[in-house]
Amino acid sequence: MPWADNPDLDREMDALFDRADEAMAEAAAGFLREVLDQPGAGVKWPGLPNPSSAPGAYPARQSGDLLKSIGAQKVGQEWHFGSFNAPPEAWALEYPSPPDSPITRQSAHGARPWLSKFLGDELGHKVVWDALDSILGR
Repeated sequence: MPWADNPDLDREMDALFDRADEAMAEAAAGFLREVLDQPGAGVKWPGLPNPSSAPGAYPARQSGDLLKSIGAQKVGQEWHFGSFNAPPEAWALEYPSPPDSPITRQSAHGARPWLSKFLGDELGHKVVWDALDSILGR
């Protein structure tokens, strides 16, 4: 039996994949908002509202600018998550010495990666997989 296109099935599959992509992007953004909305467990530096994060932890909430920029958006046909309209802090926290950054480091403690940290975070992965499972009905 030769293969025959099924436009109805194609539309249903495209819609399912779009819902799955959206759910996973929203779950990732929600996880990031949750972990970035915490005071740190590190040193309380003068001039900052909260203690800084401890080495290896997600960055602590300070101004809230990074937190406000976190979201999920559809770009073209794909869903993306991360920092949209990123404040300088987004880059300065992620990279040790961001090129052309308006933020200069006054310490040798380095960056507090948040997006790359998420990529290796097992709990973050679970949240995303759970979102996919909910769409697939598993």
